[in-house]
Amino acid sequence: MGPKKASSANPTPIRISSMLGIRNLRKKVFLGVGIVVGLILLDQIYLHIWLSTPNTNFQRSLHVDDVRQLLRAGEDAAVTTILYDPVILHAWSTNSHVAAPGACIFLCHVIGPLTFAVTAAQLRDKPMFLSRLAQLGFTVTLFETPEGQQSHVFLMRQGSPLHLVVLHLQSSGFLRQYTLQGPPHNIAQVKQYITKDAWNQMKFDRAYERFSTKEVKIDEVELTVPSNIEAFIEDHQNSQFIPCNESRAAYYNLKYLKDETPYETQFKHKAWKLLAKAKTLMDQLKIPFWLSSGTLLGFYRQCDIISWAMDVDIGVFIENYTPNLITEFEKKGLKLSHKFGKVHDSFELSFKEEDIKLDIFFFYTEGATMWNGGTQAKTGKKFKYVFPAFTLCWTEFLDLKVRIPCQTEEYIRANYGLSWFTPMKQWDWKASPPNVQENGMWPESEWPEVIVVNER
Repeated sequence: MGPKKASSANPTPIRISSMLGIRNLRKKVFLGVGIVVGLILLDQIYLHIWLSTPNTNFQRSLHVDDVRQLLRAGEDAAVTTILYDPVILHAWSTNSHVAAPGACIFLCHVIGPLTFAVTAAQLRDKPMFLSRLAQLGFTVTLFETPEGQQSHVFLMRQGSPLHLVVLHLQSSGFLRQYTLQGPPHNIAQVKQYITKDAWNQMKFDRAYERFSTKEVKIDEVELTVPSNIEAFIEDHQNSQFIPCNESRAAYYNLKYLKDETPYETQFKHKAWKLLAKAKTLMDQLKIPFWLSSGTLLGFYRQCDIISWAMDVDIGVFIENYTPNLITEFEKKGLKLSHKFGKVHDSFELSFKEEDIKLDIFFFYTEGATMWNGGTQAKTGKKFKYVFPAFTLCWTEFLDLKVRIPCQTEEYIRANYGLSWFTPMKQWDWKASPPNVQENGMWPESEWPEVIVVNER
């Protein structure tokens, strides 16, 4: 009987432990689901708060019907309106998974303005568009540049304003957005409805790469957006544009009587071809560069290449250097002329095409300054050229979209002094620049590595 009692007593604890295990599993599943749902709800709440927090005292939110009426006017006039708002595009592209059917998350809580884009060509060729907007109840405020280029349109109807950026296709293939300028009463009228951050974004000219578009649905509204939203947002973050100062160039040429020899004219043509080729190669290698030294001075002072400069100068941050740069340049017929320094110290490359030289100066960051190095081949003497820290902007230089230091004049003053506007044909790279410093010597044992000169 003993064994029977033992066997009859065993099943009960086994069933109890099984039931407890199932209950614990269910609790874990419910807890896990609860956590996921809670995170999604928190994500939605955070998104609502983030999108609806104003930077000014203006509290009126966007009416989605205003967006629908804008799209209706575009359809009636055959004008494509592109959602061009980096904040909303980023929010939607990274959080679209939390949107519930019928919920209005991304558009309904925008505090003005919501930005769209139209092309200047469409706005010019389809004048019915603006009149159709007025017929649909919008107050239309159009801004133009001093040269008469349409630049921005603000639309007021029920909610916070809609903002149309006018994109101008440039001869070198990029899209340009002009800064917001206009009559003071028009500026004052729209500024009261614009958040501080949005207002700061409108103070600059901008340059964008051309892009394709796609149709998406945001908050049940069919919208046209850039096909690659991540690329557009990155482009927007680095889009500030500084045009060449044509008035300064005209004054320079008038004061110093532009008179070039046939040789100088030919040099400028060759130098432009070399810069264009270098840009193509650098873009393919995804290495950002900017105009530097004499090439930057020519751009800033006279919107042109300095005819007696004898070379083309560009700058690159050392962290963007890639070892296959030399190989790729030589594949395209640019022969390495010299290589100085080491990647971590005073690195410099020079290439030649025919008799024109391209100098690539690599820049290092040191505290609040940036510097590039120089090496005297005969002696191994090192030099250092120190600049105030700078950021990069876009410009158009002789039909090329290229970067320049945003703090252009500070950069030039560091390199050429306060008399940078006066042409100087005699220049010693080791002594003339105000920002040059002696920086020691390369040990003679390292010369085969740090001083490479090709005579070919």
